[in-house]
Amino acid sequence: MLLQYLLEDLTNVEISGDTNQEINKIEYDSKKIEKGDVFVAINGYNEDGKEYIDDAIKRGAIAIVYDGETEKRDNVTYIKVEDARIALAQMAAQYYGHPARKLKIIGVTGTKGKTTTTYMIRDIMLASGKKIGMIGTVCNTYADVKEEAIRTSPESLDLQALLARMVEKEMEYVVMEVSSHALALNRVYGIKFIVGVFTNLSEEHLDFHETMDNYLNAKAKLFEMSDFAIVNGDDIYAPRLLKMIQGKKATYGLDNAVDFTATDVRVNPSYVEFKMYVNKMVETIRINIPGRYTVYNALAAIGVTSLFGAQMDAIIGSLGALRVPGRSEVVDINKTFTVIVDYAHTPSSLEAVITSAKKYTKGRIIVVFGCGGNRDKEKRAKMGEIAGRLADFTVITTDNPRDEKPAEIIADIELGMKQTRGLYKAIENRRQAIKFAMRIAWKSDVIIIAGKGHEKYQEIEDGKRLFFDDKEIVKKIAEEMPDKNIQ
Repeated sequence: MLLQYLLEDLTNVEISGDTNQEINKIEYDSKKIEKGDVFVAINGYNEDGKEYIDDAIKRGAIAIVYDGETEKRDNVTYIKVEDARIALAQMAAQYYGHPARKLKIIGVTGTKGKTTTTYMIRDIMLASGKKIGMIGTVCNTYADVKEEAIRTSPESLDLQALLARMVEKEMEYVVMEVSSHALALNRVYGIKFIVGVFTNLSEEHLDFHETMDNYLNAKAKLFEMSDFAIVNGDDIYAPRLLKMIQGKKATYGLDNAVDFTATDVRVNPSYVEFKMYVNKMVETIRINIPGRYTVYNALAAIGVTSLFGAQMDAIIGSLGALRVPGRSEVVDINKTFTVIVDYAHTPSSLEAVITSAKKYTKGRIIVVFGCGGNRDKEKRAKMGEIAGRLADFTVITTDNPRDEKPAEIIADIELGMKQTRGLYKAIENRRQAIKFAMRIAWKSDVIIIAGKGHEKYQEIEDGKRLFFDDKEIVKKIAEEMPDKNIQ
């Protein structure tokens, strides 16, 4: 492909050098540069992408796309743009033949519920005979392909490549989680969504967004790119968001919904059941993910898929068979107590999963959790206070410490815990923490292991990842335990 063709969609561009030359590919990571590549110098969280221009040139880059200012070298083409991230999204779409234009894309955004909702939408659409791909936190799937997900919403270049692979596999639809980071950082720039879904908004990622207003505004960008919006009418931010949405919209919920609602909600230890009125008929829906929030996710999915003609048989059947890794996932251990693994890693999600469990638990609720390092420190004490107030016993442990000391993170959590009368124990080693919780569990107790969910690693210093799977650890400990689990 000629460089000048790659730049066709860019505006307000200053070019220094030759654009009438063949390029190999586009990269935003200088370590992946090969001879003949174009390097796009985008900024990361703590780094200026222009710092890697020299490295990219040494590795063979023939063209540099950047914003701001940089020193120029001979025999290299420089393309100055207003926003390197937007330029990357535009160039990536051009390079891969604008795959998003060949797909009907559904976007799901919100603090909680994105993953479960996308799984629900995918499964209902598949049951309805639709060819649909899925992009999200746990994995990316299309046709017979399953790929590991690196982040919730891929960088624009990786996203366009993924969409192109889906087009090759003849997908018609794509449902994807759209994170606030992806919206703020223009990873989904230029993509038209046929439907956008808003699940909820609560305190999260304030280390990045700084304020809840910024967080809401980032989420709202999805609906500027969507033909139709489906919004959780019960969320505290719904009135503000609905005023911001100019196009067609519908609401779902249990209290303030106009379009999609449920009645007779029953929450049990291993499932939730509710009724819906459809075409003057009462339909009963059962989902094997306990919790009131599961009803909200289901209503969002039903709202979306009904737009594409999904029938109740497909909806009831697919939701009844639904399995979402690490989302209120009951681990099969054949014990008299229950262990649930959940991705809850924010104050609101931790509160939701504990509150939900309290409604059906006959014994005690034991919570095992920690907080990630190099992330919002303010939430640590809040999560400690929530666990101390709601759980019968809490084991504070390590999550993904990254470049922070686990003991210091635990100390931050304890500040909140000590504001309550909650019983707790701090055990830095996560495996030992889980083992302790299981050893003290009695009949009918529920252990909630929160924070990591589907993740199969612990992230430590310098970005290193060590294998760690909460579910596998639970199963191994259960195998080692005696039949009697009362100590």
